[in-house]
Amino acid sequence: MLNYGKWLMRIAAIYTLIGALIGADMAGRSSYSMVAGHAHILVVGWLTLFAYGMFYYVFREKLSMKKTAALHFWTSLLGGGIMPLGMLMYYQMQNTATLLAFIIPASILLVAAALFIILLFFDKKLFSGR
Repeated sequence: MLNYGKWLMRIAAIYTLIGALIGADMAGRSSYSMVAGHAHILVVGWLTLFAYGMFYYVFREKLSMKKTAALHFWTSLLGGGIMPLGMLMYYQMQNTATLLAFIIPASILLVAAALFIILLFFDKKLFSGR
């Protein structure tokens, strides 16, 4: 199994830097036009992906729903990795292509959230204490 925790935390770290640079740029220019994109990069790109990465780091050996975990990893990476960038593009150039670059990854991210709930509630081995 691919080391999901490692890769999710690495991507989260990249988004931390991107979010911080956007915040610094907005503060330096005293222009807060990108505040929604900045917030989503930090919440979705950094916080959510890092939390998922920590989940896989802590519970990797206990997961019994391997296919669900793999699907969750890839949908999290795609949705969480692309949606904040699509959102930034959409707020800069509002057209159909940038709207789709925002909406499609956001929908994938919703699937990832549902898969995470499935793992937490239905993986019998996860919280069994064994």
